[in-house]
Amino acid sequence: MNEKKIRLYTPVFLFVFTLVFFMGMFIRDMRTAILVLVMSAFYCMLTSESARLIFIFGRKKNPGLTNAKRRVLYELKIGIPFLILVPVLEEAFTILIGYFPSYKIKWGALFGDYLFMVGLNVLGTAIVVGLFEGLYYIQNWKVLYAESERLKRINVNSQYQFLKDQVKPHFLFNSLNTLASLIGTDAERAEKFVMEMSAVYRYLLSKKETELALLRDELRFLNSYVLMLKTRFADSLQMTIDIDEKEFDFLLPPFVLQLLVENAVKHNVVSREMPLYVSITNDAQHNLIITNNIQRKRQPEPSEKTGLTNLITRYQLLKKEEQLCITDDGQVFKIILPLIETSVYKAVALPD
Repeated sequence: MNEKKIRLYTPVFLFVFTLVFFMGMFIRDMRTAILVLVMSAFYCMLTSESARLIFIFGRKKNPGLTNAKRRVLYELKIGIPFLILVPVLEEAFTILIGYFPSYKIKWGALFGDYLFMVGLNVLGTAIVVGLFEGLYYIQNWKVLYAESERLKRINVNSQYQFLKDQVKPHFLFNSLNTLASLIGTDAERAEKFVMEMSAVYRYLLSKKETELALLRDELRFLNSYVLMLKTRFADSLQMTIDIDEKEFDFLLPPFVLQLLVENAVKHNVVSREMPLYVSITNDAQHNLIITNNIQRKRQPEPSEKTGLTNLITRYQLLKKEEQLCITDDGQVFKIILPLIETSVYKAVALPD
């Protein structure tokens, strides 16, 4: 069933429904039978089309599943003029075709008949709008479900890749090497390092099947990861995070910020003489802006170069690829990362 079929079948359904339960009682002879059939057909066509217009206006004003309540309230609001005007047209048509002989037309009777038309129109409009809303809900649910499944597939691959990268021997070797050197010289820092390392892996495991994560959780995870890096690089790595708290309840794919910081460290020189500066801020359009100065290594670490490709793919699945922007002018590497409103994707995946 699609909108074209609903538009085609609802007048027929309303015609049979009103004829059986309401208009049939006005049939007294052949003349009235023909007039009632003609009136019923006109009523049902007009009611069906006016109800469809109410739904179309409501959908344009408040599209999507998450706006269903606001859309219905808006439809009730704009539907009032229709529910007043349409019965007027129906009553005028009734008079025009001669159902009421001119000598029997009385204002009291006409007003009573008009109220009857209003009630009939309200019932018919509710049925038609309900059918369109039901179909619209199903269509949107199917789209969101399909996007959810695609997002899950890409996240399974990306999270597996992330896990694989994090447990690579060189990562564990560097972490354990740092820990070993701290144990003998600074037990307090060693204990803190272990706690941050534990936090990194705990978050990693908790979000391994999550499609989207809250920015506040990602920043907390990133902080633990950066503290681990600073234990190795000290002041050679300068990290600045300046994000408005109002953005904290927005969503983004998990591990994205960690991936970008890791890429910056992997591909650039990080030393006391050449410190690496990484900055994360936000703009008024709910975007994160991640930048780092470029000082490429002469002998870069081996890389499968899947990080940015994976990032672009994930945002394509979220229909946000047009807002994702990556620039490299030779001096500064910059990524504009769009955040996602919780209400938009709560039907797809809610963070833990």
